[in-house]
Amino acid sequence: MKALSSSVAGIERSPIRYILDRAAAYPDAIHLEIGQPDFSVPDHVTEAAARVMRNDYTGYTANAGVRDLREAITIKLDRENDMHVTPENVIVTVGAMQAVYSTMLVLLDPGDEILLPDPGYGNFNMGARLCHANPVFYPTLADRRFEPDLDALEELVSRRTKALFINSPSNPTGAVFSREIMQACLEFCQRHDLYLVSDETYDRLVFEGEHVSPAQWDDEGRVISIFTTSKTYAMTGWRVGYAVAEPAIISTMAKIQEPTVSCVNTVAQHGAIAALLGPQDCVDMMRAEYKRRRDIAVQVALEEELSVSYPHGAFYMLVDISSQPLDSIAFCCGLLDQEQVAAAPGRSFGERSDRYVRVSLCANEAALREGLPRLAGHLRQVAALGHTSPECVALSAQATR
Repeated sequence: MKALSSSVAGIERSPIRYILDRAAAYPDAIHLEIGQPDFSVPDHVTEAAARVMRNDYTGYTANAGVRDLREAITIKLDRENDMHVTPENVIVTVGAMQAVYSTMLVLLDPGDEILLPDPGYGNFNMGARLCHANPVFYPTLADRRFEPDLDALEELVSRRTKALFINSPSNPTGAVFSREIMQACLEFCQRHDLYLVSDETYDRLVFEGEHVSPAQWDDEGRVISIFTTSKTYAMTGWRVGYAVAEPAIISTMAKIQEPTVSCVNTVAQHGAIAALLGPQDCVDMMRAEYKRRRDIAVQVALEEELSVSYPHGAFYMLVDISSQPLDSIAFCCGLLDQEQVAAAPGRSFGERSDRYVRVSLCANEAALREGLPRLAGHLRQVAALGHTSPECVALSAQATR
């Protein structure tokens, strides 16, 4: 048989999914690895979806999405993001991840370079490679509050650079970029004639500071903004995201929607209309609970003498494991096998991130209060021994195959 596509076969699997799959062998495992909200979808959203199903209107929609949903999105953007657009600036996608990938498909030719954050969500790297583009990683360092290092960015630009990708609030760091940093990122793109791709998946989940959408200052059409209903309304499985850009970009994205997904699930789109236009107290409740869990996680981490990031948004926290000699996958395999705690290996988020593991604040209070001390104990044990079981080291090599 002929070989599979090298562009696909050569891509590493997400270590987060590897840990999640391995954790299935432990029914009592404490799950700190996955960004899956543990709240129910708001009632007014499920009721709106049920009405659509009862009325039997479940056929195809326009490739770019239901017009009513795109209009609802413009209302949300005006209300929350200081972005004043029309439905022609909006495409509905299968979650934010499809919006990211479609954006890359539209922007990047083979051999082009895209600047990606490190730490940053691993799927950004995978998407770029599927487009036969070259990801170039720029640092977001703890001593700079995990915001982009603009000086480092200047050193990384080349004639092949096509776009800068930013993510605030950030997965996995929880950083919320300041207004000044957002303006500087846009000015950087203007100076080098780059597109600015702004992933704003967690825009409504900010605990301190403010969320700033850089598209509000864009009068050239170089910013592409990406959002989703998944995290804000606990609608992860509904798969409704959207991208916002100039009409020429959106129409091109809609064109490639046809051979990839045709359209987003019709019932889910109508649920998303209710989510965006209906009561928003559910968002306030979930945000307050994530903040409470953040405070608990940081307190427990300090009591256990763990060095952690202090997330100002999203629902993730990084734990520094550099006091021990293993890579993050081997460490997480040992943590799961010995302590039945599942955490996300830092390698999922970039080469500079292997010194961390990520903890999700989607876990409830009891899981955080029990899981973090177990993590701390395992870290101390491995640091003292200088090794873990040979099986965990071998699993680390297998994890991304």
